[in-house]
Amino acid sequence: MDFCATCRNLEPLPGLSGGFITGGTGHDLENSAPICQLCSILWEGLEAFCLDSPGTVQWMALRQEEDSFRLQYKRSSDEKMWVGLHFYTKDSQDQLSDIFKPSTDIESDTSSTTYLSQMKGWVNSCNEKHEVCKGRLNDYLPTRVLDVSRDPDCIFLFEPAETDKGPYTALSHCWGGVVPVMTTTETLDSFKGGISLESFPQTFQDAIFVTRELGCRYIWIDSLCIIQDSAEDWKNEASRMADVYGNSYVTIAAVAARNSYGGLFYRHDVLDAKHIVERKDKDGRSIVVNVRPSLEHTPYFASSPYGLEPSIPAPLLERSWCFQEYLLAPRVLSFTQWETLWVCLSKRSCHCGEYSESMRELVSSSDLKARFDTQLRGSTPKELRRLWDDIVEAYLLKGLTYDTDRLPALAGIAQLFSERGLGRYVNGTWEPTLVPGLFWVVNWSLCEYHGIVAKRSADPRVPSWSWASVSGAFRYTPSTGAIEGLDVVDIPYHRETPNPLADVSVKAITLCGILTKARAWSKTDPEKNPSYHHRLIQVPEAKEHQWLVDIASELTCNADSPMDVYIVRGTKGPGLVLRRVEGARSTYQRLGLIEGYPPIPSEYDITTIQLV
Repeated sequence: MDFCATCRNLEPLPGLSGGFITGGTGHDLENSAPICQLCSILWEGLEAFCLDSPGTVQWMALRQEEDSFRLQYKRSSDEKMWVGLHFYTKDSQDQLSDIFKPSTDIESDTSSTTYLSQMKGWVNSCNEKHEVCKGRLNDYLPTRVLDVSRDPDCIFLFEPAETDKGPYTALSHCWGGVVPVMTTTETLDSFKGGISLESFPQTFQDAIFVTRELGCRYIWIDSLCIIQDSAEDWKNEASRMADVYGNSYVTIAAVAARNSYGGLFYRHDVLDAKHIVERKDKDGRSIVVNVRPSLEHTPYFASSPYGLEPSIPAPLLERSWCFQEYLLAPRVLSFTQWETLWVCLSKRSCHCGEYSESMRELVSSSDLKARFDTQLRGSTPKELRRLWDDIVEAYLLKGLTYDTDRLPALAGIAQLFSERGLGRYVNGTWEPTLVPGLFWVVNWSLCEYHGIVAKRSADPRVPSWSWASVSGAFRYTPSTGAIEGLDVVDIPYHRETPNPLADVSVKAITLCGILTKARAWSKTDPEKNPSYHHRLIQVPEAKEHQWLVDIASELTCNADSPMDVYIVRGTKGPGLVLRRVEGARSTYQRLGLIEGYPPIPSEYDITTIQLV
């Protein structure tokens, strides 16, 4: 085969190339196609799926020695996300199988018997072969479940007695507004007498179908198993999420459904699922290369929408409650737009085959679900605190319908951490590490890249020093391990807090540190870029310094009319930028975080302040 300058014969580059081979424009492939067979295959595949001006797109070819071949393209340099196409053969004996590794077709109908058979195969294999997973199976039942076994056309709300046993499945889904069937104090008794299956929205019907396919008698669905107009029942049941999802036989995740009508299954046009490229080699032998959408897996396994193409629906990955449900569940079947994914304590699998064993090992050492499943079974307090911080960072990127749910939607996870010796829970952090727990900061690069606008909670009970007072892209600063000379001297807990894992248990804390008055301002117009968090600050007799404001809209003044602020810090480590509460002498609210400023004088006073 002659060397082609356009596709480079799709030979992997030596060294750490990340799989990159070559790239160019669609027109480059089009022009090379008449003289290069590989370019002609890539161009035909690109034309089949990129229907809008394929010649103008930018593309790159990716292939590592043992991995599948992928062509990624985007329509302009302004677009952040690439669209992927997977080129593959069917058998290792096929022509060009050394370049286009053998793989599996994806079905146009995700409810096909092939997918359902594989789903049941994953569960059965886990039951039989995974010792860690088998150790988590039990016969626990929640306060209420739905009995799906008595009548094919009728579902019964059931309150089990102590002698009743599981297993049960649990549904994780987006409400997306009003759910048409809910248990209330008025419907509770009638639902025990039966609910017509036809009255359930599609997501519920599909989840019941899957439950029956898995041979389970019961399913737990929040809107039906919690009395929705009873605040007392909601609080009681919300505090049991660690038990509900942690003891489920399988959690069914309706990843792609925006509401209860979306369903678990999707039907696609056959042409959107696969295109077949046919060629002949120089000896007249048939060459068949299949092309289909390249499916991402890491965002699903990491429960994060970042990394998916904007056109791929995955609203479940954006919701706070569903993030907790995913982490708590020992086994999850995720129903996505194109396939079903499997996660258990021992293995991760997909239908398409792109998620290889080597990828499993790589992801299992890094993503939160894998770390959560393993480290909670045995880790040092330091490792658990790092895991907690990382969970908080991921959690704050998730959406909530009600700001008052910020702590309740993480209470199930907090319960498991509290049982492992991290200390008393304080509004989302832990008392023994409360000082470093104050030093979270906006992740400005993530905000700017994805256009994330950080917001302050509308819940007036949450103090500004707690991460629960914000939502958006935040992280813990790496310098929190080097804080000296800043101490929390009083934590007045509310005695009447019914559930300190789900409620605000402390409003104000008392700090001792070095307090310095300063002036702060913005050098740009925050209204033009609400994702820009950099601000300037200056103390007397020192140069101005850059810092990060938590919420861009909370400091918008310019240098001509700066805001009076204060910096509290210790003798070592970062500091907090504060504003004084109007009418109070020593009570302050948090504005943001600052590193390495102001300079520590040779002589200084320690000031006691209250932070709310």
